[in-house]
Amino acid sequence: MSALTDSARVALEPYVGPVVADTCIRATAISLGKTADELSGADSVALEQSVRKLLMPIAAPATIDTIVIALHRASEEG
Repeated sequence: MSALTDSARVALEPYVGPVVADTCIRATAISLGKTADELSGADSVALEQSVRKLLMPIAAPATIDTIVIALHRASEEG
């Protein structure tokens, strides 16, 4: 798996669980014409936008902001 995929999964799973985390990652990859394994650091903005869009109906804006901050931290560490 790519570093972005791994770090995104680590950041998302505590908040949304493994199924929703995987859905967010795969939806981003598909929208970019890639697989989850092909995502790279250059795709991090698209991942953030996808996470915001996919979680908007089920999570409060403050929660989504917290998740996005976790994504940024995880991608910087990974």
